[in-house]
Amino acid sequence: MQEPSPRPATVRHPRSLAATARGADRWLGLYFMAVSGLLVAGWTLPIMTVRKLVFFAEEVSILAGARQLWDNGNFFLCVVVLTFSVAFPALKMLVALTLWYGADSRGPDLAGLLGWLETFGRWSMLDVFVVALTIVAIQISIVSNVTTHAGLYVFTAAVVLSMAGVRRLAVLARRAAGHCRPAADSAQ
Repeated sequence: MQEPSPRPATVRHPRSLAATARGADRWLGLYFMAVSGLLVAGWTLPIMTVRKLVFFAEEVSILAGARQLWDNGNFFLCVVVLTFSVAFPALKMLVALTLWYGADSRGPDLAGLLGWLETFGRWSMLDVFVVALTIVAIQISIVSNVTTHAGLYVFTAAVVLSMAGVRRLAVLARRAAGHCRPAADSAQ
């Protein structure tokens, strides 16, 4: 008699949101991986070109901008940019994927963790506003002109899409924990 082959090890918890998801929600893991790719693209693609006078032009990405801040001795601003535009969104994606695949959907802490993640993740929008204000400030300058590039829009899309994905995870977690009643029950 042949012995059954051992099951391959998985990182998925048997009662995780990923294991219990139905319909389009089954694609949330892939969604978060795609958003992570958008984040990396948003960090590395040029967000703007700054033209000083007529002769000097420089394309700036988020990571290159942070590097320039560091090189110019603006350590605090560099840390702020890296914290809010790189570390927060990256950590948010890592935690979201970990909770999606590895947390018990019936666990008492999952909905609370996702609520915390939603609040924490909103801080990554701060960098989008800082970049927008920087562009406006440079455009007001007499000697400089700014042209925005795809990196700004890719980064903004990644931040907004990550917020929407985490929001969906929170809804699924509350539903799994029994905190959300179907619409028919709440009308009674």
